[in-house]
Amino acid sequence: MEDEDEITLELPPEEEQPQEEEPAYITDLKRQLEAEKAARIRAEQQAHQANRETHRAKSEVDDTNLQLVVNDIDTVNRDIELLSQAHTYALQSGDFDRATKIQREMSANEAKLLQLENGRQAMENAPRQPEPQMAPLDPVEDFASRLSPRSADWVRKHPEFVRDQRLNAKMIAAHNLAVADGIPTDTDEYFEAIEETLKVTPKNDTDDQYAAKAVRRRDAAPAAAPANRGGQSASSNVVRLSAAEREMAEMMGMKPEDYAKNKVALKKEGKIQ
Repeated sequence: MEDEDEITLELPPEEEQPQEEEPAYITDLKRQLEAEKAARIRAEQQAHQANRETHRAKSEVDDTNLQLVVNDIDTVNRDIELLSQAHTYALQSGDFDRATKIQREMSANEAKLLQLENGRQAMENAPRQPEPQMAPLDPVEDFASRLSPRSADWVRKHPEFVRDQRLNAKMIAAHNLAVADGIPTDTDEYFEAIEETLKVTPKNDTDDQYAAKAVRRRDAAPAAAPANRGGQSASSNVVRLSAAEREMAEMMGMKPEDYAKNKVALKKEGKIQ
């Protein structure tokens, strides 16, 4: 499917127009989106760190409380042992009143020990909350973050080649094949080779990419063109309409040729770049 039309017009000789750059508002929007993405990632990392610190602090408190209970149990056991010895001595001495008091203290300590043992068991058996893990990033964004801007943009337009393990293996194989053929990465030729290998349809190419593809198609199969006049280059008679411009011409009820003529006139008047 052709994504860009080439219309031949009879134009006066003029200097070759430089390739149109990306509109400033698009560049600003991309920067804004990147800044928002970076801010979101930082916020998620800060929240994750705060959750980890809270979890660590709670774990330390739980461990401290358990250790205090264990220490109290040791203390009560020592007290019971001392009271038992005192109780034996009182009985041997015939001091039955003191033996009775010691017996009551021993009973109280036994009850206290039982409570402490129950508390320790409950604390040891209480489920521990696992350390919070940072939520995984979107797999597509995670994969794209490790690529060059153009490759990342391609991946975002074809997320199935990240989410599907089989397709991901095919994409990597297509990359290796293109590199083995000596095709520089991140070039138009590179992405065309990738898409041809993977049998996918190009999505949302930029006007510059459309223009480059059109030039290569024209070089591969030259179309008939009027003879040059006065040394005028053939390319000066070619006006390229992007997909958006063709759609606009259709919405306005204009023929592509008429839209192209208006485009040239507006450029000459300096109203568009």
